[in-house]
Amino acid sequence: MGIIEFMGKPVLAQEMNSENFKIQGGNFNMTSGNKTSQNFKLSDVVGQTAAGLFTSKGYIINAGFLNAAAGAFFTFTVSPPVVDFGTLLPNTPVEKQILITIANGDVPGYQVKVSENQPLATLVGAEIPDTACDSGTGNPCTKAQASLWTGSGTYGFGYHLTGKTVPTDFEKEGYYRPFPATRRNEPHILIMESKARKVADTATMTVRVNVSPNQPVGQYRNVLSFTALAGI
Repeated sequence: MGIIEFMGKPVLAQEMNSENFKIQGGNFNMTSGNKTSQNFKLSDVVGQTAAGLFTSKGYIINAGFLNAAAGAFFTFTVSPPVVDFGTLLPNTPVEKQILITIANGDVPGYQVKVSENQPLATLVGAEIPDTACDSGTGNPCTKAQASLWTGSGTYGFGYHLTGKTVPTDFEKEGYYRPFPATRRNEPHILIMESKARKVADTATMTVRVNVSPNQPVGQYRNVLSFTALAGI
């Protein structure tokens, strides 16, 4: 067990006075002033130790920044935590479902994004490629645009989404996208979004894999990462 201990000198409240007034402050400002450069001008005060609403006869002080998300009800779940495709047979697509649920309370809006760490791969480096959908028809899918994937001779790994806040390119049945991969420095992609407050939304992600007769035998794995952003 490690222990971190912060030590410092006592800090007293400020007091400012003149012949006509006396001001006692409840905190000590470490620094303040104007900072300028060729591109900006900044005036700041650093060191406030308390925030909140303070009242007395004759005045009201509302100190600190308003934190709109403080105390708000926000939940986000993804289930199941593990998806097992079982034994894969050539030219036999297998699909599994992942349920995504989110509730944002008083927070104004949310976004949900997803990525994979890498394509499905074995420990010795064999990979199942990310799907390009039925690219032979001249309309391949991309990380940001779903396309039709129905052929049993079209191989790879990808996903389809249903839900009222998912991207519109998933509205047609049988439309899929490949996942962006962090190994290739590809950013998470948006899969759910709302600007409303007090909503409870769900989406179903159908993940699909199909392998060719030439796919090496082995245990293929990867990791999907889901990120929920509140107050968008």
